[in-house]
Amino acid sequence: MSVLSDPFSLAPYPEDYWTRIESRRCCKGTGASFKVNCVDVDSAQQATTTEFKTVAELQSYASISEANKRRSFKTRVISIDQANSWRPLNITKEMLEEVMKFAFISAEFLEIALCFFEKSVSLEESFSSAPLFKCNADSIEIAYICKYVFFKPNDEEKDPWSLRQTGVFQRYDLRTKQSTWVFLHPTKKSLFQTRLEQIVTSQQECLKLQAHPLLLHNVLLSTVFPQWRECLAYYEHKVLRSSTSTMTVHVQDSLQIDHQTLKSVRFVENRCQSFQTIFHSLGKLFETVRKANNALLGARILEPPEKQALDQLLDNYLTHLDAYRRNAAYLQGWAARTAQLVIDTLSLINARTVQAQSEYMLSLTKSAVDDSTAVRVITIATLIYLPPTFMATVLGMNPFFNEDSHNNLVVSHQFWIFVVCSVLLTVLTAAAVLYWWIRRRKLYGGFGQDDKAALSV
Repeated sequence: MSVLSDPFSLAPYPEDYWTRIESRRCCKGTGASFKVNCVDVDSAQQATTTEFKTVAELQSYASISEANKRRSFKTRVISIDQANSWRPLNITKEMLEEVMKFAFISAEFLEIALCFFEKSVSLEESFSSAPLFKCNADSIEIAYICKYVFFKPNDEEKDPWSLRQTGVFQRYDLRTKQSTWVFLHPTKKSLFQTRLEQIVTSQQECLKLQAHPLLLHNVLLSTVFPQWRECLAYYEHKVLRSSTSTMTVHVQDSLQIDHQTLKSVRFVENRCQSFQTIFHSLGKLFETVRKANNALLGARILEPPEKQALDQLLDNYLTHLDAYRRNAAYLQGWAARTAQLVIDTLSLINARTVQAQSEYMLSLTKSAVDDSTAVRVITIATLIYLPPTFMATVLGMNPFFNEDSHNNLVVSHQFWIFVVCSVLLTVLTAAAVLYWWIRRRKLYGGFGQDDKAALSV
């Protein structure tokens, strides 16, 4: 029987989320190797790094910490990495459950874990899990997926910009002023993870984190956010090149564009459309951080100047985000217009090709008509000269015609042979023509124009 763990939670039945995690295969199988890094920074800004490879190691660390009262840490950072953004988390389901118990993570965090699973195509490319914000008298919780672009150069004619995602969870205890962070990194050595390790091992940087518990959000955003401008500039150059090639095409010359050009432009159009969805999610993320900032001020964790400083930072992020969103919308429209221009140009060139073929067929038809006229003239001339030729041939046959002693024409008694042979050949010829005509009529279902003309004659 399901137990309602928290009636005011997005995950009142956590077992439903665990079932989805298993169906999506978001975690490694039981018995697989994994690694979870944990860094505890105490009030003296001393960092303790621990690596867990088994559930027993984490349980032992948790029990020792509780027994020795080492829960006086100020900042705790737990890192879970993976091969890349298209692979499951580098952790087993049992270990993930233990990490959530160890860090007092709410069940809503599982919505973030659901974004990491095995896939071979661009599923959920524009989907970003909605940011979570929970605030009560004891703690403040924030959880979200931050999607960003990453430049990966390659030698092939492939898109060098790929989408990556980082999962973030923060729980700030308002009573003990302890901040617990969980990061789901897209790769084992991402730039943000490297900077994170440098920060938590630096006393000066840890002092800043303790002064303002939300500053690690800015470390992530400042690392990945500026890449959007470079990415949009790359796609703009791609559309500009295709648009210029299309505008300078001469239909009488060889083609400078093809269906690959259309495919490339359509890809940019679809990519910019997905970018706008991600930008909208980033806007919601900034609003969530602002809510947490206000909550910390209300709990007297922050002073007004510190709260205002983060508000100004978030306002600047929103201003840049609006510029990126407008640029993506403009680029999407430009790509759509360029794609339509490519389609129109290809259609015009195809129409011109069809017209050229039609003109060629017309010239062939005219040539056939000229040949038919020549044949008609020859036929008429043959009809004129055929009777005299026939008479000359007949009269020239010695076996049937001869002259007597007075030079008179004498017809032989065997002339009937000529008449019989001529009539027989004529009948056979007429029968062959008649057979051809009837067969043609059966094949084509009626009389053609030639047949009608022949009948009229």
